[in-house]
Amino acid sequence: MDLNKYINKAAPPEPQYSKEEYAAIKKAERDAVWAQVDARMGEVLADGSALQGFLSFMSQCRSSLPNQLLLSSQKADITDARTFQQWKDAGRHIRTGEEGYTAIVGQVYENNGRKTSGYNIGKVFDVTQTRGRPVPPPVHYEVEELIAAAIESSPVPIQISDSLLDGIQAQYVPKARTIYVRNGMDAGTTLCAIIRECAQADFHKDYTYNRQAYAAPSYCAAYMVAHRYGLDTAAFNFDRVVALYGKLNAEQQRGFLSNVNAVGGGLLRRLDRTLSAQTREAPAAEYDVAVPAKKQTRQQERG
Repeated sequence: MDLNKYINKAAPPEPQYSKEEYAAIKKAERDAVWAQVDARMGEVLADGSALQGFLSFMSQCRSSLPNQLLLSSQKADITDARTFQQWKDAGRHIRTGEEGYTAIVGQVYENNGRKTSGYNIGKVFDVTQTRGRPVPPPVHYEVEELIAAAIESSPVPIQISDSLLDGIQAQYVPKARTIYVRNGMDAGTTLCAIIRECAQADFHKDYTYNRQAYAAPSYCAAYMVAHRYGLDTAAFNFDRVVALYGKLNAEQQRGFLSNVNAVGGGLLRRLDRTLSAQTREAPAAEYDVAVPAKKQTRQQERG
């Protein structure tokens, strides 16, 4: 009996493509992924609850907007998605049997001796699919700590104002480059109002700034921060946002969500840095000076 057909069974040969055929296959793959991105974007802006769910995902899974749209359509609780190599560099490895999620993966390649940036359609893995070096647990902050960090990390000065109109919690004033906030509100409302106006200040790049144009993105960015840090978000409602942006074309919708992701992500990064600096423990002194303990006499040792 010849066992070669069982033991040395050759793997089927991989199909060979010409350069043009391979390029066409890759283009079709990219086109299909971008179609998924646009389809998911339509789902996200279909109603207020769908947008709220996506903003919650954005606050936890920091990535490019296309990847957030792709990943959220595959699994709703992804928090930290990286490639095989990125996890390896971080000291963690993919668990046996885990399957990755489709994502747009950046790459650098050489073209006529010059390095060029591009992307491929590849696979990423969530932190829950990995093992290895321990992942630091999330840190809980009190609302007062968050308010202090928001004020410290604000892009413009923040002042208390007694002259805000009724119903106005806080307001960024472009001419003064200052945020004015009402005193005496509850802590959660105060934080969300400050964060919303910090977003408005971030959107103020030049003379074309228009507060109304950035009202919805700033509102969404404030929700991202509130959700990320576990605040009560029951007062947020996104029905008006989707009524406005759900009717726009794909390019305009992408611009809106990109603005939310960029400014919301910037707010989160600044807060994280400020909070880390505030809570970082002082390093122990290398050479402590202490009074040496007195030596016991022989009589004391004997009792």
